[in-house]
Amino acid sequence: MKKLSAILFTAFLIITGCDSYSQDDYQEVVVIESYAVANRLLPPVRVSKTVPADVEYNLSNATIRNAIVQMVLLDENGNDEEVFNFNFTPNSGGAYISFSDHKVLPKRTYRLDVSFNDRDEVLRATTTVPDIVEIVGDVAGSVVYQSSDQLEILIAENERIQDQSVFVFSTISQEPILENLTPFYRASVDAGNVEIADLINNSSGLINEGNFQRNPDGTVTLRFPWIGVAFYGPNQVVTSSVDTNLDMLVRSQQLQLGGSTLPPGEIPNLLYNVEGGIGVFGSLSSDTVSTNFVRP
Repeated sequence: MKKLSAILFTAFLIITGCDSYSQDDYQEVVVIESYAVANRLLPPVRVSKTVPADVEYNLSNATIRNAIVQMVLLDENGNDEEVFNFNFTPNSGGAYISFSDHKVLPKRTYRLDVSFNDRDEVLRATTTVPDIVEIVGDVAGSVVYQSSDQLEILIAENERIQDQSVFVFSTISQEPILENLTPFYRASVDAGNVEIADLINNSSGLINEGNFQRNPDGTVTLRFPWIGVAFYGPNQVVTSSVDTNLDMLVRSQQLQLGGSTLPPGEIPNLLYNVEGGIGVFGSLSSDTVSTNFVRP
């Protein structure tokens, strides 16, 4: 999720250049950020505020520490089933934490509510958690980088909870040293465009249904894209199914950073799922395997 945090940070920097947020009529906006993971404890929630484009952004200074934060499990009719209170905890990096032992339920909908005693804003966002991702079958213990034998991940049949399933691969290097960088990422590090630390947990980007195979038995075959490999050697490969909110945010962010053919000056706003503010309340399900990426 580090990279999604970076997306939100980028949004803070460019927000005053978008149609609805011109610098002449800048207004402070409340930002929320939280990512629920199936079968894990309730996630931390960050509550902060935007700053003008000509002010250096610092999350610690922008953090709002007196919000009223609740996460609500909804029943099948959209009514409140269980309410979880969150408290601001400086030791957690300035996030709001729930001390409940509740674990996020797959295929269920949660609502995040944020309000204040000294501000008028009331923020609300919902997410429906993807079904469990379970990797089945054998995974190759080693794969030659950029060979014709692409790493394949077989996912057990699960229930689709949105129009189309969207997956993301993440590789977590177990030997993240300069000499193990693959050529593309070595060139980026040598050019000073990225730090090695930012590549230890590296994302493949979004993979939608056009890029994977649904099998007759209901399983799904995913082919790992080579762009996701930052380091040779042993890696953990995390396969995640993401909800609509994360999908929309990342795709709209790609437009913001030049991934489109829009004319100059016509930059659309990021797509948020938050009423009363901006940010993201998303969810995902994940499973992890290990493999070794071998030099060609």
